[in-house]
Amino acid sequence: MTFRNQILLASSATMVCAAAVPAAAQTAPAQPNEDTEVVVTGIRRSLQDSIATKRRADSIVEVISAEAVGKLPDTNIAESLARLPGVTVDHQFGEGEQLSIAGVEPALNRLTIDGHSVASADWGGNPSDRSSRSFNYSLLSPTIISQAIVYKTPEARMQEGAIGATVDIVTRKPLDLEANTISANAGGQYNDRSDRGSFRGSALYSWRNDDETFGVLGAVSYDREQLARAGVAVYWYRTGAALLETAPTTATVNGTAISALSAADRAAFSNARYASFLAHEYFRQERKRLGFSGALQFKPADNLSLVASALVIRGNYDNVSSSEYTYGYEGSRMTAATFTPASGASPGIVTSATFTGLPAGSTGATGQLDTNYRRTRIKNDTYSLLFDWKPGGWSVTGNAGYTRASGGKDPEYLLDFRTQQGFTAGANGRDTVVNWDSPASDASKWLSNFTAYGGENLSAGDQAANGGQNFFGRQIGGIPTQSGFTLDKEVFGEVNAKREVNWGPVVSLLFGGRFSQHENSNTTYSNAIFTNQNFTLADLNPYVFGTDVYSGLGTSGNGTPYATLTADTIIAALQKYGTVSVSRGLAYSEYWLVKERIAAGYVQANFELGKFRGNIGGRYINTRAQSNFYSSIGGVFYPTRVTNDDNRFLPAANLIFQAGDDVVIRGSVAKVIARARYSDLAGTLTVDDASRSGTAGNPNLKPYAATNFGISTEWYFAPGSLLSAEVFYRDISNYISNSVDNGPDGQGVPLTNLQTGQTLRYAITRPENGGKASVTGFSISGNANLIWGFGIMGNYTYADADTGFATGLPFLSRNTITIQPYYERGPFQARVSYNRRSKYFYRFGRQQSQDYTDAYRQLDAQVSYSITRDLSVTASASNLLDETYYQYSSTPDAPTSIYKNGRVFKLSATAKM
Repeated sequence: MTFRNQILLASSATMVCAAAVPAAAQTAPAQPNEDTEVVVTGIRRSLQDSIATKRRADSIVEVISAEAVGKLPDTNIAESLARLPGVTVDHQFGEGEQLSIAGVEPALNRLTIDGHSVASADWGGNPSDRSSRSFNYSLLSPTIISQAIVYKTPEARMQEGAIGATVDIVTRKPLDLEANTISANAGGQYNDRSDRGSFRGSALYSWRNDDETFGVLGAVSYDREQLARAGVAVYWYRTGAALLETAPTTATVNGTAISALSAADRAAFSNARYASFLAHEYFRQERKRLGFSGALQFKPADNLSLVASALVIRGNYDNVSSSEYTYGYEGSRMTAATFTPASGASPGIVTSATFTGLPAGSTGATGQLDTNYRRTRIKNDTYSLLFDWKPGGWSVTGNAGYTRASGGKDPEYLLDFRTQQGFTAGANGRDTVVNWDSPASDASKWLSNFTAYGGENLSAGDQAANGGQNFFGRQIGGIPTQSGFTLDKEVFGEVNAKREVNWGPVVSLLFGGRFSQHENSNTTYSNAIFTNQNFTLADLNPYVFGTDVYSGLGTSGNGTPYATLTADTIIAALQKYGTVSVSRGLAYSEYWLVKERIAAGYVQANFELGKFRGNIGGRYINTRAQSNFYSSIGGVFYPTRVTNDDNRFLPAANLIFQAGDDVVIRGSVAKVIARARYSDLAGTLTVDDASRSGTAGNPNLKPYAATNFGISTEWYFAPGSLLSAEVFYRDISNYISNSVDNGPDGQGVPLTNLQTGQTLRYAITRPENGGKASVTGFSISGNANLIWGFGIMGNYTYADADTGFATGLPFLSRNTITIQPYYERGPFQARVSYNRRSKYFYRFGRQQSQDYTDAYRQLDAQVSYSITRDLSVTASASNLLDETYYQYSSTPDAPTSIYKNGRVFKLSATAKM
């Protein structure tokens, strides 16, 4: 469930506030004086709604109600959910996009809307896991949300597919709102790093007839967001030994000639890591999102309700990026280096190394400048019909619908340049340096590939694609279409029945079934542009961005600012200098189509016995997966199709003990699964004859499997107040991880070249089942109304993983803390939120680098004032600390990514009636 869907985009916090008007008008329980009506609104009302839902729940859940969604000043539901215990969010692009829950990575969690599935697609430039089933919450506006419920422990009645938790978004229904409910919000925001402002707006209208048997709800929102992110990156690391192999003996290391280095110093430098391909990156994107949500609700009888709904989003995520980087140059051109020796876990780091440039008239390059323009469109559509029928002592509910999402780059304009200058480069934690012989802003030093390398003949494949015509030149870029283009769609139907019974402790029996057909595909059509013309960046009307773009990022030297191109000049350059365009057709190695047919049925019994209540049941699932992809041996691609069936029975039990009037103790145990990434199920087999190695997907993968345990204690010590503690354990018995297959005899996997008929043996790296992992953790959370309008909410979560690999589990932060003081009195509201998560393993990067994300803090604030009953203004700010997003390879002195996304300030007005 990844990117995906939904819904509107919209404004920020106050939009939800606007949509929540009717809820805010409800009254609290009557006081002893029946003539007195106490109206609870705003923050306290939100807390009461959330606590009431949590208290009634039949499993361990966390809840956010409408007033809290989109606040502080959250632009999507992920940022709101990240304030709950055990829930963390990644901020790589500033805005929260993916959730990790109970220490489990985003790919192993699920999102549903009103209990049904949501299709997913990404904009294509995000390094998030597009091939998984996670969801990019930046697409999910808070506008029409009534509640968001995080099910940390499942019931048999719930859809399978999550090991961490399932998030269910409950949307607004027209019969729940007063007739002619109108709300509108408009405002602007400003990002101090992009130095640009933008507009956001939304409107909601809901009507119902006097008999309350028919209602209509419609909401529309427009969201425009400016992103401008500068960063430093290291594409991979070499060691000092690689530099020493060919370095002249006159080169110095820490001021001493290599020939005079002691054995100990030589060994220390050999082990130290060097930041090869040290880059300065710049990313600029304008996100435009237009969304619509509509619902028709019909109640032809007191015991029957029908709801037809539509959620539609259209997104424009066009972006321009550039990357200027040094090459991981060989030691033969090195003249000097400095390094810090090993300390603690670090093997040492080369803080700088100086290399001479290439002689005039020679060919080759010492560095590169990539310029990319990506045209991206996201389409998300979900249509569903929900029914709720209560004949006699039965309750029958269900839904049916269709959900579809598409996204990716179409097309992507790629253009790159080379330089032949000498340079000095190095890194030491957050401090990096790049110094060229001439400043990177000198566009004349960035040469076309043909100018730097000279020409060469087309390859046999490109020559054939060029109509059999040869061309002597050099590739300068390309215009691939549908690059990383994802299409995700599902047809679904579900029926659930509930019967009140009196079978001893059993008070109700639930059973039902669900069927879905799902397809996920990824497509790229490759293209290459060649030239035989000499030109430099200076010939293309370049520009140099401001000197303050890299402020606060710890980088020095003349590598910034650098000259680069706009989207228009990238396109113009490819048109002007692109002498030959070769369409390479479908990129077979990047293609997959996975079809899944899933049928599930369940039985669940709810019971009550004295102070005990709960549920027990089981869910049976049959999954038929058909994986379609291309395999390659000896350069020949051929279509491959593999079909597999998987049958599972997943029992689940929840036991709840009412220990006192205000104390609830819950316990849960359940078998759960999460299905494998689509790319892992259908990855192309590619091999390299020289190294006798290869990579492949694995269409025979079984789902991740786990047994989940949870215990919680909740003390509702005052109205709208709660103190809770939870212990959770995830015992993952079938973790999917990469392994090397050397065949049954250890001599390699035998594969036959279809062209030559020759059989060779290869070491194949592919994802495999069978890994073991566990997550153990606890959380403490609470909220309390204090005095004089003040209150406070907060939580702390500890999580730890036991795995068979040293990195731990992706996205798992050992410590997470959130503190939210607030003030609410009369027409004035104010609140502050501070969140900190400790470091976490992010992924295996280039050259199998173990990449971690360092601890990250987020400080947000918001104030609002109700000018009248129906008009309010809100001011908010996010990322007030201007936090640095820092990633590193294995040890903190070896950076891989250093970014700042800027502070965001918002001002908006909300009108309602």
